[in-house]
Amino acid sequence: MLQQAKISIHCELYRYWNAKRRGRAMPQRRDIDPADLRTLLPHLTLVDRVSDQYRYRLIGTAVAEELGRDLTGQAVGSYVTEPAYAAAILAIYDRVFATGSALYTTGEYQAKSGTIHAVSRLIVPLSEDGRFVNMMLLTRVARFGANFKAAADWLKGVQGMVRDVTDVESIAVLEELCAAWERQVTRAHASRLPPPLRQD
Repeated sequence: MLQQAKISIHCELYRYWNAKRRGRAMPQRRDIDPADLRTLLPHLTLVDRVSDQYRYRLIGTAVAEELGRDLTGQAVGSYVTEPAYAAAILAIYDRVFATGSALYTTGEYQAKSGTIHAVSRLIVPLSEDGRFVNMMLLTRVARFGANFKAAADWLKGVQGMVRDVTDVESIAVLEELCAAWERQVTRAHASRLPPPLRQD
């Protein structure tokens, strides 16, 4: 069984990112010191954009284990089978690059067994000039169904869905979003009856 990250890691990243802004819209990449984020590093992902394509510049070890493979260096969406889900993920990153705002997102995967695996992400932008986003840093928290084992490439052919995408304007807003998601997922898993995926 995979070790589940605490939902509080989203809040830890947001507080750190917010402190590093120092009155700016967003911090620079060089403002982020990995030594300050030791407890978060396994759950972090760094994304940049090269030639209009998003790329996973770094995938934390816990994230790689959850995904069933290390996607470092690969294009965002390249591991997703469904074009619609890949497009939804890319649209989230487009929104961060366009607005320079922190986003909280939720989604889920339906495994071939039928069980639902819920995911939440906090995405925060980074900028070299303080105006335009050039990288994104994100934390990922997953809640897997009972007895799930993340085998290599388990995501291949799995149905994915983006649920909610919300601008985060304060730590209070983020804490409320995280708590609500955790309660919802706990209830869903306790029922042992996975909710149907919503088709938008």
